[in-house]
Amino acid sequence: MGKDILRSEMLRSLNTLSQDEIQVLSFSVTNQIIKFLKMFPELTSQVGAGFLPLKAEIAPVYQELLHSAPVTLAYPISKDKLMSFAIPVGMPRGGIWLEKPYHEVAPDWFFVPGVAFGWDGKRLGRGKGFYDRYLEQSKAIKIGIAWSGQVIETIPVESHDCHMDFIITEKFCWDVKQQVKF
Repeated sequence: MGKDILRSEMLRSLNTLSQDEIQVLSFSVTNQIIKFLKMFPELTSQVGAGFLPLKAEIAPVYQELLHSAPVTLAYPISKDKLMSFAIPVGMPRGGIWLEKPYHEVAPDWFFVPGVAFGWDGKRLGRGKGFYDRYLEQSKAIKIGIAWSGQVIETIPVESHDCHMDFIITEKFCWDVKQQVKF
């Protein structure tokens, strides 16, 4: 199955979730992220990258996360039609891109949204390539954030597509390299 067909099917599945279901899933994902950060406490002293969720997108509940785990998070900004990251002054605001005021940074690790993820770390995004271009040469830890229904066996990828090191869903954390749930 090609990327466009799979993307369309997965987005259709995501769009069937109600706002209440998305909220419950997002709180559950946040609890898994807190568990993950307790297992990797060194990440809390680094700058991480979050994302501003689109419609029907499972995302961390940042107020809950920041209350439970002392992390500094940057969010995507648009810079010369490319993606970069910045730390907001105050709580993050914006649609896809963080609104000013902020200060630009280079995060050490990333929460990465996606339409679908494979058990082997492959990611299917929304087709614009922002994350793939930004993370292309990055050695930073990449953590896919998703609903468990978005983790599937096979993801068609191209050479430029970025791969995840971990995937976190409402039910589990998945270590791609070790191929284990925790």
